[in-house]
Amino acid sequence: MIDLAGKRILVPGGSGTVGRYLVKALLESGATVIVPSRTQSKIDTLSSGLDPGESGRLETVMGDITDASDGARIVAAAGTLDGAIASIGRWVAAEGVLDADRADLERAVANYAFEHFSVAKNVLPAVERSGGGYVMITGSLSYEPDGPGTGLVAIAGAAQSMLARVLMKERATLGARINEIVIYSSFGRGDDDANEVKGADVGRYAAFLLSDAGSGVKGEAVHLRSRKDLDWTTGR
Repeated sequence: MIDLAGKRILVPGGSGTVGRYLVKALLESGATVIVPSRTQSKIDTLSSGLDPGESGRLETVMGDITDASDGARIVAAAGTLDGAIASIGRWVAAEGVLDADRADLERAVANYAFEHFSVAKNVLPAVERSGGGYVMITGSLSYEPDGPGTGLVAIAGAAQSMLARVLMKERATLGARINEIVIYSSFGRGDDDANEVKGADVGRYAAFLLSDAGSGVKGEAVHLRSRKDLDWTTGR
């Protein structure tokens, strides 16, 4: 059983496709979860999918966590943060990389690397003050390019993953346990039942990394390719 009772966890992107699994797992583990969003309808959808006993520990705030001033307001309103999970990014498609315009690539990098940079800049210092965990969610394209239509996101995702690794190195002594979870399942483009690693598995693994039981895992990229990667004892 993952125990996060009494912990306050911020989840940028918590109202998104993967974010909802993260929020559900954190609430089931006893955490109070703060979800910022720019879109009220997404917050409403997230809240409607929760059990009454869990929804009482969900705190939502409207605003842009990637904006410097708005992000500072959101973090200040959240109070002491015991951890954070960043699960953000918006798909940009092109049949082939060279079929795209430079503006398309710039938009892809902005949607992944730049937004994660902004979230980390706004949120990570607060997590470091509490000595908590910071988890960045990335996709398999960051490491393994796929077929047509995925190239722009693969390039942007690689930049995002490098950002995670740079933060792990640069801020290793500043208090927070920074880790990356790399997802190999498909969410939002099919039935989660077809995934070997389900959305709930990803959520529980992220919760584990933020718990005392997962405190030994620090500065790692954890690749969730299959069921055998879900080892709650070692975190690998």
